Amino acid sequence: MNKTEYNATAVLIIFQVIVAITCFLILMAVFEFPDILRESSEYRLSLFLENKDIVIPTYYFLSLTGLGQIIISVMFYQIFGKASTLNLLCVVFGVLCGLFQAIGFIRWAVLIPYIAEMKDVSPEIVGFIEGAFNRYAGMAIGEHLGFLMQAFWTLFLSLAILKTSIFDRLLGQVGLIIGGLTIAMSLEPLGEFFSFLGELTNPVETAWYIWLIFLAASLLCSKKGQKQAPVFGIKSLVFSMAVWSAFVVPAYL
Repeated sequence: MNKTEYNATAVLIIFQVIVAITCFLILMAVFEFPDILRESSEYRLSLFLENKDIVIPTYYFLSLTGLGQIIISVMFYQIFGKASTLNLLCVVFGVLCGLFQAIGFIRWAVLIPYIAEMKDVSPEIVGFIEGAFNRYAGMAIGEHLGFLMQAFWTLFLSLAILKTSIFDRLLGQVGLIIGGLTIAMSLEPLGEFFSFLGELTNPVETAWYIWLIFLAASLLCSKKGQKQAPVFGIKSLVFSMAVWSAFVVPAYL
């Protein structure tokens, strides 16, 4: 993989992060995301209808980030340039992560508008159908399996990072921690005993996106065949903690 492809991968990662965070912020502002996913179907559909002109395109762009995740996974496989079991597992879990998340998001752009139109005709049946899809396509596939695949992709990618000179080893070590926490976070949709794990979503996902940005920065600074990866010092740590706090702390105030 040449420098142009390194840069293309980095730009795609940065674009992916910007789109995802922008969409989540929009949904938080107009659709009470993510708490709305745990509300009643009646309330969720009513709020959806009030803001559908914003919610529908926002979720559509989020579904496209699932496709972006698939492309990024393949490009990382090319970056590592070796058909090892570890690198193949990175591709498999990266593709599944993107696929499951796209399935979870796309329902809001295609299926839910159709269901919501029938809300006043047969509210009980519509509520049952929307609730079922929310739990299956949203919680089971999009959140549980999506986050679980994201966790495995992060873990295997971090192990691959530790074996290459393209990235600082610290990024691999941090990725292992984030991946482990993401596994715990993915259990929340199972409910009951695991419900409290939902509190991990904001801090862990924020850390994951910051981690991706540092991977992109490494690619922008790297050259194929180099023996020393770009090293991030105390300034990078302070910057990342400031950004992380800016997104996480307000959610708990």
